[in-house]
Amino acid sequence: MSACKTFKTIRQSLLIAVTSATLLVGCGQPDSRSTSDIVSETSSTLDLNDAQAREMARVVDNARPELELLKEIRVQLREEMLAQMQQDEVNAEDLTALLEAKWASVHAKLPALAQKFTEFHKMLTPEQRTKVKERMSKGLESNHFERLQSSNTSRIVFGMSIALDLDDLQEREISNLINTLRSKAAEIKQQHKEIREEIYEQMQQDSVNVQDIEALLDVRWSEVKSKLPLLAQGFTSLHTILTPEQRMKISEKLEKRWESGKHGNR
Repeated sequence: MSACKTFKTIRQSLLIAVTSATLLVGCGQPDSRSTSDIVSETSSTLDLNDAQAREMARVVDNARPELELLKEIRVQLREEMLAQMQQDEVNAEDLTALLEAKWASVHAKLPALAQKFTEFHKMLTPEQRTKVKERMSKGLESNHFERLQSSNTSRIVFGMSIALDLDDLQEREISNLINTLRSKAAEIKQQHKEIREEIYEQMQQDSVNVQDIEALLDVRWSEVKSKLPLLAQGFTSLHTILTPEQRMKISEKLEKRWESGKHGNR
């Protein structure tokens, strides 16, 4: 089991809300791709006609400001995580405040995101909306909390121990931390299921109301906000367990992975 998978679990938990909002717009990773590429791929998948392709291009272009904000928040969180990991001490309350401030900036964009979802829905035929629903279903079912549940704690700790040369006490503490996060995963998984079902229902309707979509997004936003203290505490606990040298190794692995992903999206 690669140790970086465990590091990725902590990182992905902090970023799950950002990627969820992007997915609801139905555009994948538009911040790193041109409008023509997105329209071309969507046209191929959904067999869009010329009028639909033009409308799709308009929706994507109009969504750029919101999606660029989400991208900026991701980058800022990554940079802050690297900085926090290398500090001598981390305060869970301060980290929670930071996450809540970043997440609050997303809330202001919910009306615009709801409008883009509504426009995307309106331009599609019922058959095309069914295809979109199937793609969204596949993407949302592979969520990070389900992967955390399916991972064996001992394997994760073993991988981290090899990578970081953990002592026996550190292994026990990290095992307890993982099990604590796992205990919350069932509740979070059920909330995700309920949100998914509402999204599917909206996508299958003949028409959608922008206020209803905004309310759905607001529920999702509030759900994630309520978990930020837990995520901050998990990060703080991991920081406390590790030595400065081990934290440096984690920072280096995270930075390399993010740089690799950034180059891969170009």
